[in-house]
Amino acid sequence: MNKQAPEHLLRLLAQGASLCGTDRAQAFNVLQRASALLWRLEPSASPLSPIELEYKLRVPLENWLPEVVRLDYSGPLLYSNIATQTCNEMLLELDVKELWEEVQASVNRVKQACRLRADGETHYRNFRLFLIEHGVILPSQAQNIFIPLNLSLNEFYEPIPSHLHHNGLVYLCPECRWPMNAQRHEVSCDSAWCQDKKSLFVREGLSLINRVNSSVLNGQPVDGRLMLKPALWKFTLQPGLIEIALAHALAAKGFDVQLWPDVDRTDLRIRFSLSEQDIDAKVWMSAYELAKHIESIPSNKPRWIVIPDYQRASIPFLRQRCKAGVSVFTRSQCVKEALKYAAPF
Repeated sequence: MNKQAPEHLLRLLAQGASLCGTDRAQAFNVLQRASALLWRLEPSASPLSPIELEYKLRVPLENWLPEVVRLDYSGPLLYSNIATQTCNEMLLELDVKELWEEVQASVNRVKQACRLRADGETHYRNFRLFLIEHGVILPSQAQNIFIPLNLSLNEFYEPIPSHLHHNGLVYLCPECRWPMNAQRHEVSCDSAWCQDKKSLFVREGLSLINRVNSSVLNGQPVDGRLMLKPALWKFTLQPGLIEIALAHALAAKGFDVQLWPDVDRTDLRIRFSLSEQDIDAKVWMSAYELAKHIESIPSNKPRWIVIPDYQRASIPFLRQRCKAGVSVFTRSQCVKEALKYAAPF
């Protein structure tokens, strides 16, 4: 089966889900196209009407879409007529080229401004750390970072949409600090990275109770707070979490590690006794979509790609797609691999 057809179907399903709560007429048109394409991909099954397909969007994909069609995506796309974060991440990954270019355009302007300054390396590192550590902000919090670089706040942050408010409060994932949808009874950050870090809750009144350790998460007043734009959350904040975690793990083993060296020529750089190694971190839902991205990476300089430990089962598949000079490891595997190059005592 041509992989482009399932990708197109998944894109239509995610687009339809994202429109269900805001423009039902447009959602109907999109789901009508999705239904026709699904029937072409699965002609032995009965065709679904757009209304039936909308109902299916509330059911985890793995429960009704054949694996060859859904690729490796899972989970529902709609909850209480609101697109889930899983749906939003699918849209980001399936439209990665356009969105990646948009993110890179914004970040590249910061890089260029920093490369013209004597202290640009420090300014850029502070800027990246700020985005990673501030999924939600009050505008005044950005002044010390944005004003010296002459940056526009609305290029990176946007108002928090009303469906993420609950009784005038927003509930931030403890791991990535981005808003969770607290209108559900069971609440979680739909990022697999954050779920792996136990960002799983049940709502009780105005508080969220962690389902793993019973800790309490209280909401914060909306009060003009802004959230990092979704594409920046996906392609800057999320990988930033693994970049920082990996840097700490390598430093704990005695390595000289730099984050975003030479104003972001790479995510991390490890210095060995006789060489150095550049590392890029990736946090994607779909190993298949990540593989396509890895295939596009230039191989003119040896590079390690690092993914979260919970995706270790995808390593053999991803390694098959690497060009010469590009290697893929989980975070734990990366630390073990680096130790092979460590200077002997």
